[in-house]
Amino acid sequence: MSVTEKNKAGGVLRRRWQRHTRLRWLLILALAAGAYAGWRALNPPPPPPPPPSAKVEKADITQLVQAAGVLQAKTKVDVGAQVSGQIQTLHVQLGQQVKKGELLVSLDPELARNDVARAEAALLQQRALLESRQVDLATARRERDRQRRLLAGDATAALEAERAESDLAKLEAEVRGQSAVMSRLQADLAQAQVRLGYTRITAPMDGTVVSLPVQVGQTVIAVQITPVMLTLADLDTITVRTKVPEADIQTVQVGQVARFTTLAGEGQFYEGKLRVIQPVPERVGNAVFYNVLFEVDNRARKLYSDMTVQVDVETGRVKDVLAMPMVALGERGKDGRFRVTVLDKDQKQQPRFVRTGLQDGTRVQVLEGLQLGDTVLTAPPSAEEAAKADAAASAASASKAAK
Repeated sequence: MSVTEKNKAGGVLRRRWQRHTRLRWLLILALAAGAYAGWRALNPPPPPPPPPSAKVEKADITQLVQAAGVLQAKTKVDVGAQVSGQIQTLHVQLGQQVKKGELLVSLDPELARNDVARAEAALLQQRALLESRQVDLATARRERDRQRRLLAGDATAALEAERAESDLAKLEAEVRGQSAVMSRLQADLAQAQVRLGYTRITAPMDGTVVSLPVQVGQTVIAVQITPVMLTLADLDTITVRTKVPEADIQTVQVGQVARFTTLAGEGQFYEGKLRVIQPVPERVGNAVFYNVLFEVDNRARKLYSDMTVQVDVETGRVKDVLAMPMVALGERGKDGRFRVTVLDKDQKQQPRFVRTGLQDGTRVQVLEGLQLGDTVLTAPPSAEEAAKADAAASAASASKAAK
């Protein structure tokens, strides 16, 4: 056999071997596919899990507005000095409780005492001068009366009588002027005595010394601005200044209940009623906040000024009403109603539009659109998916109507 014939015979054998190899692989794949089909027939895949849903049930709902607050003393007074002088004695300490009228600070009274002494001396001098003029006035009055009698008996000249009248009138005017000067000096003395009293600074109210920025020996100047000696605060009642966001202020009203607890309050809640809503807002960046004030009792002295607290304002409460999870709410329409997807008895999804009421962060009150026991999806479709579902439902209804 020639070389050419041997090559041809080898090629034929190789082609036959390749065909047998492909046939074997096809057979193996066919057997595997049949085995998988048989296994799948005996072990069908589990049905897809149902979509998350919840029932419309009866519940109690308390609606809250949460806001940050700061504690402040309800009444705080800066006690200042009305006269200049050197601080001689501090009669109180920081944190001390004081009563109204209690002595707080004593200033050096020497300058004020000197002013009182000068005013008293000037008043005494004026009083002596006035008494002298009053004696002259009495003499002039007697001389006028004598001249009148003599003139009536033609025993004196008319000129003498007129001179007596003129002297009397001058002395009367001078006595009135000296009396006015005496009144002014009396007022000066009273003012000097008041200024002497200002060197003893007393408490204008019952309270606690919360600030004491001065020291013994310090000189205070009360010329243009009244220097603050200390600050008193009534800590028996604490005012909570709460910053309510603009989005929540319309649900907040005077008289509503507000509660808070402090970071170190061990779970103790403090409660009060809203007293006032300040109409002028505060701006923090682009955010707008309204200050809402209410008071709580602090006679136990557990609350301190400038504490930061988280306040819950109760803006509404209803009991035994239809409620559903808030996550079931879809898009809100222009009429204020929300789209909700309901599962019927056949587990088919149907859109509903509901009107809601109060909400507590997890549940929302249902006013209309749903009934007790209805099942709603807690993961409602997006607006695009809802639009596609509505279009499909409309097409199905049109096709059914055409048939």
